[in-house]
Amino acid sequence: MLDTAAVKKLLEEAMFVGQGLEHRVVAPIGSNCVIKDYDPRLIDLETFEIFYKPAEHLFDYLTDHLLANHFFGDHIRLYGLYLEHSHLHVLLSQPFIAGRHPGWEEMVELLEAQGLEQENQGSQQSRFWIDGGDAGTLLVTDVHEDNVVVTSSRQAHPIDVHFSFPGRAARLKALQKLGLWP
Repeated sequence: MLDTAAVKKLLEEAMFVGQGLEHRVVAPIGSNCVIKDYDPRLIDLETFEIFYKPAEHLFDYLTDHLLANHFFGDHIRLYGLYLEHSHLHVLLSQPFIAGRHPGWEEMVELLEAQGLEQENQGSQQSRFWIDGGDAGTLLVTDVHEDNVVVTSSRQAHPIDVHFSFPGRAARLKALQKLGLWP
């Protein structure tokens, strides 16, 4: 367990990058990474129902990052845990990717060139299929312009995407087939 005061100082001194439905993202000064501060209290159930968000539970959130490491080479690591007012926070670190956020059409074009397939061609739904090998075809969600960074070499990097499964058993089976779970 990390020291809460030390974590709060780290987060306060870092540059604010953005916020998702379940985490805040900061970039510590002088580092080459970002820190995601996962706080399930940030999940607004009304927004959750409006915008399809598959990582309602911590296990799903963490295994989404495990899958992102596997498929996209994200190098997301568990930084640590801390308590704030009796609420558990999870800190993850991820290398900073220099680039820009693409427009929708460019994003779809680059992701498809990299092997992802838009679930509903021609729509602006943020759902793509990826070949999971032995795990079958997997649905990657929350893939939108703010969650993709394009580098100067025109490589698209999904940075905060999720994976959708019909239930926990299907998630575990896919993780096992990919060699990511015992």
